[in-house]
Amino acid sequence: MKISTALELAVRIDGVSFREAARMMKRAGFNGVDFSLCRDQTSPERQLSPAWMEDVRLRASSLKAEGLEIAQCHLPYIGNHIDRPGDGGYRDYEAFALPGLLRSLEACGEIGCHLAVIHPYFDAMSAAATKSGNLRLIEKLMPAMEKHGVRLALENIWGTNYTDTGTSRAEDIMPIIEATGSELVGACIDTGHANIFGLDIAAMARVYGSKLFALHVNGNAGKDEHVIPYTMSDWCEKMDYHAFSAALKEIGFKGYYNLEISCGSLPKGIAQPFLNYAAAVARALADMAE
Repeated sequence: MKISTALELAVRIDGVSFREAARMMKRAGFNGVDFSLCRDQTSPERQLSPAWMEDVRLRASSLKAEGLEIAQCHLPYIGNHIDRPGDGGYRDYEAFALPGLLRSLEACGEIGCHLAVIHPYFDAMSAAATKSGNLRLIEKLMPAMEKHGVRLALENIWGTNYTDTGTSRAEDIMPIIEATGSELVGACIDTGHANIFGLDIAAMARVYGSKLFALHVNGNAGKDEHVIPYTMSDWCEKMDYHAFSAALKEIGFKGYYNLEISCGSLPKGIAQPFLNYAAAVARALADMAE
């Protein structure tokens, strides 16, 4: 199984170019990158500009030049629904978010990425509105997904003050996936988000089965800290990554073992050892899942 992680917006390295950072990731043993399309996500007019697309192309070409694959893309997300105008209803959400999401699917086609992770829409007051909103959103995105050959993975997410969104559990998201009736729609498990709610990540994988398209593997102590697995004490981090790997093997998961880790801006002399360690952890857990 191939391994990947985020670069630049999550793992940042002081004083080096994007291409040099990619070279360091490749040297560490990563096969690919979880590519961010979140730049200017709260400024749709910038996302629609030629300069935005050119930046995507340049970053992607730097990765490919260093022998890294684009494992998956992260679509723009609206953080807890507070970074946009409107009353929190679906109509305002769509008006604000849809142009950037469509542009990002176009970008996936431009750079040859066939898997995109999305934070689902949610209405914290209504499970029915959450489901209907997501089905409407996916319906709007589907023509672009089909045109550019992109599968969509719905990620389990948390709300303001770490509240349940109605899209925080596999049991919430799987009915939405099934209702689309599309082979292009599946799930992404964010292990850190799951840990916030005390969820069993191996059980989540089994709920999704063949509909599990993508992973965001990271640890935390109950908040969204995005640390490398096993870097926290047992009483802080409750996840069983071994059991998770066993479940991935059981369901026949074929995607990247992708770490979604974060850090401060790494000094250049520390960045390579950090990436080496992250890749070694990812490799060990990925090998258990094969």
